[in-house]
Amino acid sequence: MIRIIQRLQTKGIGDAEDTPLHARIFHAVSIVALIGLPLALFVNFFIRVPWANTTLTTAWLLIAALYVTSRFFGKLRLSMILFCVGTCILMAFNYLINSGIQGPTLFLFLLSFVFTLTLMPTRQFLYWILFNIGIVCGLLIYEYYHADSVQFTYGERSDLFIDTATTYISVVGCIGAVLFFLIRSYEREKDKALKASQALKAADDSKTRLLSILSHDMRSPFNSLSSYLEMLSEFEVSSEERQSLERSLLDETKSMQVMLYNLLSWTKSQMEDGTSVKLTKLNLSAVVAECMQVQQAAAAIKSISIHTQVDQAIELTADPDMLKLVIQNLVNNAVKFTPSGGEIRIFSQHESGSVKLYIADNGIGIPQDRQDNLFTFHATSTYGTNHEKGVGLGLLLCKEYTELQHGQISFSSQQGQGTTFTLEFAG
Repeated sequence: MIRIIQRLQTKGIGDAEDTPLHARIFHAVSIVALIGLPLALFVNFFIRVPWANTTLTTAWLLIAALYVTSRFFGKLRLSMILFCVGTCILMAFNYLINSGIQGPTLFLFLLSFVFTLTLMPTRQFLYWILFNIGIVCGLLIYEYYHADSVQFTYGERSDLFIDTATTYISVVGCIGAVLFFLIRSYEREKDKALKASQALKAADDSKTRLLSILSHDMRSPFNSLSSYLEMLSEFEVSSEERQSLERSLLDETKSMQVMLYNLLSWTKSQMEDGTSVKLTKLNLSAVVAECMQVQQAAAAIKSISIHTQVDQAIELTADPDMLKLVIQNLVNNAVKFTPSGGEIRIFSQHESGSVKLYIADNGIGIPQDRQDNLFTFHATSTYGTNHEKGVGLGLLLCKEYTELQHGQISFSSQQGQGTTFTLEFAG
């Protein structure tokens, strides 16, 4: 029931995402008036005040027309001005035909004043205050000097009290409804602004963190490359030394390539349009085999053996490029943190509609104090067993890309015994 009311409210006043706050306030005020005026008509019919009903009926038709003009034709400014001016004119007429100062019309002027200040820009407040006060004071002065022209229209004394009481209750109810809507809208806008501020701060922190990482972690590989090249160009070196330097140069270049590829991939995922995901049916064994062609060379340099046991019949739903990047990063990390002569195992499991891929190593493991922040920007990049260096974006990228493919990534690790990463996707 509450959801139905919320949907009707959204349809009546406009969606918060598409409709400006002033427009939603005007629509809410109009709906409150359109609901409240028929109740006043009923009371006036009961206490036999026909001329007042004529004014209220005219007001109802005017408000309905202005509501439609604003809600469905987008003429908000014109509708608000006509609403404020038109209701004041109709109430001035009602004052003259419905007992003047002895009737309840001054309550309605107060209601109109609240509605006007609610709708109009703050820079126009003074004009509308003077407009409202001017009409009311003019009516009071006119009645004071022309008392005979304003007739007392109530047949019974009780009718006056009933009309005054019901008008007062209606005015309080309308003002309460409008203030409730304003307060709730203010709180909603405040929450939106707070969330936007927090998101902006998080984005700013991420950029600051990224620049810090880049300035710190990419300086070392560039210095190494420069040093290797200087040694090769300026000094006479033996063939064995040259071969060793060239191998180190190749290692640094590959490391830089991985770092830059991760950086570019993460930057692309953070852009406004994000990264497009193309989910398709893939053979897991074929994807892993393609990734191993790249990683085997790096593992061979450290004499690390990689054992792959992936069921060739397993298929999963994923994005081929994203999945390859995730697997390559995880295997690259395993190579990086496994000492020479170590072992990496890649194996699969298929059960109840889900596919799991495990990448396990017997390396140095992850310290307990780093595990909570492993998939965040707060993770600190560390040196591998051969002093390999990374930008620290690899695991963050793995998490983001895995979740974009509707998968999950997790890990278990014991320091000194190794780490196992688990990827889980729909089969």
